[in-house]
Amino acid sequence: MKRRAAAVILGMLVCVSAAGVRAEDFGGSPQTGGQEVSAAAKGNTAREDGGISEIADRIVDHVETEARERLELKEETKKAEDARTVQRRAEEVRRKASEIRREAKEEAARQEEAKRVAHRQEIVNFALQFEGNPYVYGGTSLTNGTDCSGFVMSVFKEFGYDLPRTSGAQYQASVKKDIKDIEKGDLVFYGYGGSRHVALYIGHGKIIHASTSATGIKISDYNYETPFGIGTYLK
Repeated sequence: MKRRAAAVILGMLVCVSAAGVRAEDFGGSPQTGGQEVSAAAKGNTAREDGGISEIADRIVDHVETEARERLELKEETKKAEDARTVQRRAEEVRRKASEIRREAKEEAARQEEAKRVAHRQEIVNFALQFEGNPYVYGGTSLTNGTDCSGFVMSVFKEFGYDLPRTSGAQYQASVKKDIKDIEKGDLVFYGYGGSRHVALYIGHGKIIHASTSATGIKISDYNYETPFGIGTYLK
């Protein structure tokens, strides 16, 4: 290819040179029609041909070098673009993975919270079925009769919780809460200077408790008396 390009350029340069040659550059008389060329003229022509060929070679070398550099630059540019594309895709994958992890974490938290609330509601629902059953001092039977602490102790026992027998001990063993944070399933304690009565909070400002022998197990407002404290055995 280099030789072909050199030949083309050489031909162009020869044409230009030939167009500027004068008649006296050729030897011989008019009678010979310029058939005889002087040795000096031949030498000059040889030098010119050699110089033109060298120039053509240099031009071809320059063109080839420039073409090669442009090709290398194009390849480097493409590699850089490919690298940026890969980087963008990697960032998208990382972002999507982070979003999936966040959504999964949030969903797990929602499910855990729903499970926690459902467990509390299950305890409340179990206790509500004994509304109207008798109060018996010292009793622990949810059907035949129980007192206040025996009532909550027996309800929680059905769900695997081992509560102390008396309301005072139940309060001491519980996790204390502020009244503003009360939830279904928490215990409300009443008394002055110590707990003497306990009830199960069922939500909406209501409690269920074994009240007195006259009323039995019933539902009341949680603040029918000023609570002594709030405690819980649940998450």
